Amino acid sequence: MRLGKKFTIIGIGLMAAAILFTVMVATIDVRPIGPNGSSVGLAGLNSAFADAFGINKVLYVISEVCGYPAIIVALAFVALGAYELVKRKNIFKVDYCILSMGVLFVVVMILYILFDKMPINYRPILESDGTLESSFPSSHTLLAVCILIPAIFSVGRIIKDKKIAFIITSVLAFLAVVVVICRLFSGVHWLTDMIGGVFYSLALVCVYIGANLLYENK
Repeated sequence: MRLGKKFTIIGIGLMAAAILFTVMVATIDVRPIGPNGSSVGLAGLNSAFADAFGINKVLYVISEVCGYPAIIVALAFVALGAYELVKRKNIFKVDYCILSMGVLFVVVMILYILFDKMPINYRPILESDGTLESSFPSSHTLLAVCILIPAIFSVGRIIKDKKIAFIITSVLAFLAVVVVICRLFSGVHWLTDMIGGVFYSLALVCVYIGANLLYENK
């Protein structure tokens, strides 16, 4: 019970930090340092990081390729939840870790749409058609962390064979780390996009884990 409360409180604290950081990015040191004169918050920090590492197309491709398994994992859990719903004929009899993961996915989608419609920053690179794309927070970071980490949490509760569960969770953890690290140093996001993505992702994941631990020990 205590651990569940701790995770929930940490998640709420991280969400508050994420919102505060978003306000900082939107209001502090905003200068037109992006493509086509697009304005970027915390410009000094972002510019220094971008100049230090530049654009790395190899890391960009790796982050893209390693992001696809996250989508497959999400679809697999959605399919599993649908199977349990049909079999058990009651949504509340679906495994809580899977049901709450569905709620988490919906929240992530809402965040994605919200920041896409109200962009804080645009990417430091133009799209192939020459247009700007909203880049705060990093959507790849949101997907990697908010899909793969909850999946790691759930695998041990669904798969009883410890060796198989260990292999799967190790692969998922590796993919999550690779996506975030490669995205960070690929140059297709500003540093603040990545920091914001990590803040929002960890906040949601901590609340997810906290809710599940509280449910298991109620």
